[in-house]
Amino acid sequence: MSNMPQRPSSHVVDSKGCIFVSELMIEEGWVARDLSERDYGIDKIYERFEDERATSELIVAQIKTTEKPIGGRREIPFSLDTKTLLYAEMFAVPFLLFYCSVSDPRACYFVWLQEYIRIRLNYEKPGWRNQGTNTIYIPNANALGDDKAMKHLCFIASFPKFKESWANYYISLADLMYDLPMHIVEDEIDESYVRSVVAGAIKKLDRASATRSSIPDFLIPQELDSAKRLGENILNGDCDNDLAHSLFRFVGECNYVRNSIDLIALNFDDSYQ
Repeated sequence: MSNMPQRPSSHVVDSKGCIFVSELMIEEGWVARDLSERDYGIDKIYERFEDERATSELIVAQIKTTEKPIGGRREIPFSLDTKTLLYAEMFAVPFLLFYCSVSDPRACYFVWLQEYIRIRLNYEKPGWRNQGTNTIYIPNANALGDDKAMKHLCFIASFPKFKESWANYYISLADLMYDLPMHIVEDEIDESYVRSVVAGAIKKLDRASATRSSIPDFLIPQELDSAKRLGENILNGDCDNDLAHSLFRFVGECNYVRNSIDLIALNFDDSYQ
C-alpha cells in the first residue's frame, strides 16, 4: 500500500485549525462560508448574525495552525508571506489572520491584517513590502471566545459600513457653518432671514441623521438632535427665548456638531492610531 496517496500531517493540522476556528465562531453566532474555488489565501468567509438575523457584515479569514502551544505571551509572533499581506491590503472587507494550536482547541487568536499594516507595519518596518516574509505580532487579548475580543471582532466586521456612513455623514456636515452667520446683531435680523438660515441648516442636519446608522452612538454628539429640535422650534415660532438669542444658540449647537466630525476623523488618522 506504499504507493497509495498520503495526506501530509500538515494538511491534517490545517484542517483541524479550520474546524476549531469555525466551531468557536459559530458558537458566537457567526455563519461559516466555505470556498468552492481554488484557495488564493482565503480559507473561510464568516458572516455575522445578530439575534438570528443577517447583518451583511463579513470577514475573510486565513487560518494558520500549529501543534505547539502558543499562549502565555502578550503578543504571539507569526511569520507570514508578504504576498498574503499585499493580498489582504487590497480588500475592502476586513481580512483577518487566525492562528490556533491543536494542542489547545480553545487557543485561537486573530489579527486584522489591513489595520495591522496601516497603523503598525508601515511605521515599524516601512520596507516590509520588499521582504519575502514578515513577522506579525498577534495580541493575545484577541482570543476567540473572550467577550471583549468578540465585541472587537464585531466592530471589525462592521467597519466598512462605519466608513461609508462616516463619509456620507461628513459630506452632509462639512459645509454646515458656511450658511450660518458668524456674527449676530439683534437689531439687524428679522424673522424671514432667520427662517431661511435655519431651514437650510436643518436640511443638512437631517441628511446627517439619515446616514448615522452605522456610526457608534458615542461618536454622535447629542447636539445633533438638540440642534434639530431647536431649529424646528424656531421655524414653528415656539422658541422660549427671543429670536436673536434662539438663533445664537442654534448656531452654537451647529458649530459643535460640525466640529465633532473632526473627532470621528481621528479614527482614520494613522498618526492618531
